[in-house]
Amino acid sequence: MIAISSRQNVWFKRLREAIHDHAEEIVIEGPKPVADAAAAGWTPIKIVTRGVDFTDGLFDALAETKSPQNVLGLFHRPHASVDQLFVRESSIVIALDGVQDPGNVGTIVRLAAAFDANGVVLLPGCADPFGPKAIRASAGAILTVPIVAASVDELSTHGWPVFAADARGEASDPPARRAVLAFGSEGAGLSPALLAAARTIGIRMSARIESLNVATSAAILLARSYEQRS
Repeated sequence: MIAISSRQNVWFKRLREAIHDHAEEIVIEGPKPVADAAAAGWTPIKIVTRGVDFTDGLFDALAETKSPQNVLGLFHRPHASVDQLFVRESSIVIALDGVQDPGNVGTIVRLAAAFDANGVVLLPGCADPFGPKAIRASAGAILTVPIVAASVDELSTHGWPVFAADARGEASDPPARRAVLAFGSEGAGLSPALLAAARTIGIRMSARIESLNVATSAAILLARSYEQRS
């Protein structure tokens, strides 16, 4: 089989569109992430290999990393429901409020898996967790953590109390179960809608620094929440 070299190829165009738009289809890069996705029950639409399916030049035109990992997998974008995240009452739900950096979003998805949260709710203004940078930052957790976009009102309908991390909030223990733990953007902070619905909590720390990166704050509070459940 001769490797494809044309940018007019239908699969090249489809992969490029999925990498750019990550709407109904997404791309996962690397042999292990692609194999992990298949093992987790994701059915690949197409898998392409550098030098076999596509020429080196054509593959490199798609790959997002500086050192291409030689395999790209095209998958249907997964979908979850808000209700699904509230079924298990022995843990918490994470909410992100206007977190625009895809690296932070992906890192928090990874933290959700590490500390056994039910899933992640994306409030308005968040980066897409299925974009290439967020997928890489999740280190595979994107395969197992349910993620859904919703509003503050939709969170409130489930009756779980909402706690939002805020540098000005009272330093106290985060919720251990049957609650929502929310994090806002570093620049804009918490939205008025979330502030109106949530109790703010802070992290005890030295006065030498004013605030923490959102992913760092999430790591601290989620670890403390998990320790209480354990």
